[in-house]
Amino acid sequence: MKRVLIIHGWGNERPVGHWHRLLAKELRQQGHIVAYPQLPDTELPSLDKWLAVLKVELDMLHEAGDGELIVFGHSLGCLTWLHITQSGMLQEQASRVMLVAPADPDLCGEVPSFQLDLNSESVKSAAHKAAAATLLVGSDSDPWLPRGLEETFAKPLGLKFELVMGAGHFAVEEGWTPWAGVINWVADPNTDLSVR
Repeated sequence: MKRVLIIHGWGNERPVGHWHRLLAKELRQQGHIVAYPQLPDTELPSLDKWLAVLKVELDMLHEAGDGELIVFGHSLGCLTWLHITQSGMLQEQASRVMLVAPADPDLCGEVPSFQLDLNSESVKSAAHKAAAATLLVGSDSDPWLPRGLEETFAKPLGLKFELVMGAGHFAVEEGWTPWAGVINWVADPNTDLSVR
């Protein structure tokens, strides 16, 4: 049994068919404990409000006992995770973290509280301390990553990354509904993430 937290992004109301929702459903059916909270004010989010909800979810996952702690973030949810790592609210190190299609902080001017300096040594250090392994997943065609995943996130944070060609922002409207690769990754971190 694993304990899993899924952090959605900006504007996400957890729609039917979204890969997050299908991931949560499949993992629950496999017997894992899954937290997939609806974060507040998703059209104009507040970092403080999101962190308050996620602190409770992380505390409850911690109280749930043993088993790997796995975290998924998507888009603005990835920046949220990086803020969590610096907040002091984590009671344990995550086993694995997957950050999918992280949004370039420079494009998040409408939600300035989520912005952060990816070249900061403290951001890099916190990200490494918060998880035994963190994997960045992106595509070559993501409008939220105009400078690319490697330049924007992987190099400054010193994190491993994988590219899925043509995946855009991994959004429902781009066909990212069932995503077998991400489900398989929970059991096997060496799985092929391009498998749909």
